[in-house]
Amino acid sequence: MSDDLQASAAVGDATNPCSLVHQFFTTDTSFIQETPGDLFDAPDGAAIIHACNCKGAWGAGIAAIFRKNYPAAFEVYVQHCRAFKESPSSHNIYDLVYSRVSRFRSVNLPLGTALIIPPQERDIAIHSRRHWVVCLFASDGYGRHVDSSEKILSSLSAALKHLNEQLILLRMQAQRTGSEHPLSLYSNRFCTGLFHVRWELICDMINSIGLPINVCFPYTASTTGGRRGRLPVRLRSTEGNETGGQ
Repeated sequence: MSDDLQASAAVGDATNPCSLVHQFFTTDTSFIQETPGDLFDAPDGAAIIHACNCKGAWGAGIAAIFRKNYPAAFEVYVQHCRAFKESPSSHNIYDLVYSRVSRFRSVNLPLGTALIIPPQERDIAIHSRRHWVVCLFASDGYGRHVDSSEKILSSLSAALKHLNEQLILLRMQAQRTGSEHPLSLYSNRFCTGLFHVRWELICDMINSIGLPINVCFPYTASTTGGRRGRLPVRLRSTEGNETGGQ
């Protein structure tokens, strides 16, 4: 984020993404549990969340580990990106760096959406767990072409809301039909690495939407960062009952 943007946030500039995140997403309730551990050791039935680009590439950072651990899910992700490349479509998302004309911005799909990939048999054979993989489309490009952190905040906000909507539908469907659905949500501190977004802003979004996410960090961080592990949180049914997890 530029120095000018940080300075304007200090005086409450309404056009600054930091101000707008705190204005529209701040809540006193925390749905995030941070605990030391390996993200990929999440329990059976968990959904593993990470942020993605829209180009069908998991080539660096934690995305490369996802590609190694979930090759079948990667193929689903690639096909999803390819489908929108071959048949382009767009939608409007709320722009945290809006102009005075409109607070919405038109973006090409799948940017600003979430893809929930069910457990794939080939991936289950690798680590003996039924993990769902969630792709949050937060940046159109990657590497030198990654979106600005301000644009990523807007796209991530839309993607998290879309994820929540889909999770509600999956739980409702499971209640009616007994179908499989994610039992818990796990992630790392997504978007803070190669996408360069401040974690506290992402936390505001997650807590405002009400997504109960277990955030894993390396064991070494528990001694150097002063963070203490807590029991994992689980998704709840639409009636408020716990539906699973470990």
